[in-house]
Amino acid sequence: MLLSVTGWSAEIEIQKMLTSAHIEKWLLEDIFHFKWWLLLGLFTLIIVLWWRLLNKTRIPEILLYTVLTTIVMMCIDECGDELILWTYPIYLFSIFPVITAINLLFVPLVLSLTYQYFSTWKSFSLAAIIIAGLLSFIFEPALTWADFYRLLNWNYGYSFLLYIAVALIIRGVVVLIFSIAENAQRHSS
Repeated sequence: MLLSVTGWSAEIEIQKMLTSAHIEKWLLEDIFHFKWWLLLGLFTLIIVLWWRLLNKTRIPEILLYTVLTTIVMMCIDECGDELILWTYPIYLFSIFPVITAINLLFVPLVLSLTYQYFSTWKSFSLAAIIIAGLLSFIFEPALTWADFYRLLNWNYGYSFLLYIAVALIIRGVVVLIFSIAENAQRHSS
């Protein structure tokens, strides 16, 4: 029996079977179906809107916030998927599907715009709480209703707290990095 075998060979074989199942499901049920096109359209719309709203004079700072948030959200999403906390029924790509999860793109871009528009800790914190509420209690339920996102062992309240924590921690990291850079620049002049 495959599952009773110990060692790398069993894990690799299980991963191979899982990858094959993902690709087969994607080819048969996802790609080029209505929801796939809708997901592609949403991705495109979100990226275009974000780019249009982005303050281009602050690209390095806002892009750093966006990339760090995306990396953290990808790690969280991968953990959630591994621990069977949630799942995404449809993906744009079958390989490394977490990168194409709708809320994985939307959350970092929305939080980065929040970072852009709210420059003080007080205003950013309040905005982050409001955005986390909208994401958790409106956006995620809408995705669930449309069957782009399924909660398994998770709830929207956990997402709310997670979004607030991620927004605040990443803001702190970016502010610290840019503060260090400004101090170094002042001292080198």
